[in-house]
Amino acid sequence: MKNEGPFVLEWVAHNQAIGVDQMVVMTNDCSDGTDDLLQRLDARGVLIHVDNNSHRPTSPQKRAYKKFLRMEVARPQDWVLVIDADELINVKTGDNTLRALTSAIPDARTISMTWRLFGNAGVVEYHDQFLSEQFRMAAPERKPRPPQAWGFKTMFQRELWDALGVHRPKQPTVETMAECHWYNGSGQLMPDRYFTQSWRSARDSIGYDLVQINHYALKSCESYLVKKMRGRAHHLGADLGMEYWNNMNQNAVAEHSIDVIADRKQARYDALMSDPETAALHQACCDEHRKKIVELRSVPETEALWAEMTAGV
Repeated sequence: MKNEGPFVLEWVAHNQAIGVDQMVVMTNDCSDGTDDLLQRLDARGVLIHVDNNSHRPTSPQKRAYKKFLRMEVARPQDWVLVIDADELINVKTGDNTLRALTSAIPDARTISMTWRLFGNAGVVEYHDQFLSEQFRMAAPERKPRPPQAWGFKTMFQRELWDALGVHRPKQPTVETMAECHWYNGSGQLMPDRYFTQSWRSARDSIGYDLVQINHYALKSCESYLVKKMRGRAHHLGADLGMEYWNNMNQNAVAEHSIDVIADRKQARYDALMSDPETAALHQACCDEHRKKIVELRSVPETEALWAEMTAGV
């Protein structure tokens, strides 16, 4: 994470609500209070926070993946999943937990979860409210373009793979695809080609019946300005402008399936906020986010982007 402070507590509460046992959060170059908030959660035993700063010009994500494996937090039989702060796992089976997912595919040892891109739904201003409650418009299931629409994240048993990737594990410890027991989000076996390549689903591998990743890449127009300034974690120097906005701003269908865990998630969030120090640190992150929005609105280049984003809203 980098400057994700306002969204940390929802992300943590959501992961707790779906049964994640352990969260390891790597942060780099934060200036909005994200580190302080995560350190407090670390002190409370909620998660493990790791300083991922470096003076070397390397990808923060790749650096984090190597560091995580060196930590040996995950045992060989444990499931591991690389997930970002704008991604919420949406399990659609059983009691809507990850254990329900693995029970629904008992033979699975690797499971890919395809993104559903959620647009900004016409939300202009930043609000300190759950992303899952604010942004309820998404791409349809059968939409292979833009390429990101069917990108996936992959959960796997640690002993099968020796390296992490943004979307899928790498360097298998087994010889064949069959030994990976790799399934899609509908509980169907993935094609053999995924053993060595690809980061997205295709027409012969797409599946949303049991699980999907709700991907809130844009959020509000105001928050997108902050995201643009922050940059992209695994693309050094990559620019975020209208092309990215237009690609990711998918608002074709109403999508509320994640609401099934709303009460459980809210209870987890309330428990996190019951600690006065955590609540104060969260509020400080939100205040800094609002301050940054005001600053960015005064920059001519940013104001031009703003005008394009809000045209017709």
